[in-house]
Amino acid sequence: VYKELVYNVSVNCAREAAATGVKRFIEVSTAQVYNSDKGISSEDSKVDPWTLIGKHKLEAEKSLATIPDLKYVILRPAIVYGIGDKYGITPRLIIGAVYRQLKEKMELLWTKDLRMDTVHVHDLSRAMWHIKDTGTNGEIYNVVDQGHSTQGSISELVSTIFGIRYGYHGTVLSNLARLNMTDVVDGSNEKHLGPWSEACNECGIVNTPLTPYLDK
Repeated sequence: VYKELVYNVSVNCAREAAATGVKRFIEVSTAQVYNSDKGISSEDSKVDPWTLIGKHKLEAEKSLATIPDLKYVILRPAIVYGIGDKYGITPRLIIGAVYRQLKEKMELLWTKDLRMDTVHVHDLSRAMWHIKDTGTNGEIYNVVDQGHSTQGSISELVSTIFGIRYGYHGTVLSNLARLNMTDVVDGSNEKHLGPWSEACNECGIVNTPLTPYLDK
């Protein structure tokens, strides 16, 4: 699925761009290609994708360099939020709604200091428009706002919106969970999907593209 919807989409579009002679192809990749255990990442930082999307986006980035006559730049945005967001901040909001439905405290992995840098979709769009004329072919550019968002600041907003309590499991338990993340994700999905469906039904929502489902 990821190869088809992430890698193939990027590479096929790039090949078509090269064939039709577009002025500049802009590949919107992701900051998930960087090592998640490090601090602030620059364009020269070590790449070590920590999600399946990140892994396939990085492979797509590498493939662009092999396409003859392709003029391109790569943007690596932080967490994108705003209109049309389904995978950035929106999942956090959905989980907040789930815990309001459950009437339970929302417990999160890691701590409040976990960096969750963001960029609004309007700013990302402006970056794309700007880079089409000013970028250097083959270059990589990170795109992030100056909000310095953390898990703590975002969780506080979610708590305020939904009137829920929240806390953190801390570093020790989170590192243990990371050793068996598949079971952690499965358990999370099992707990969240039912209440989300109930909440949607109570509001008369029959179908929605939004979901608390976590992908491995």
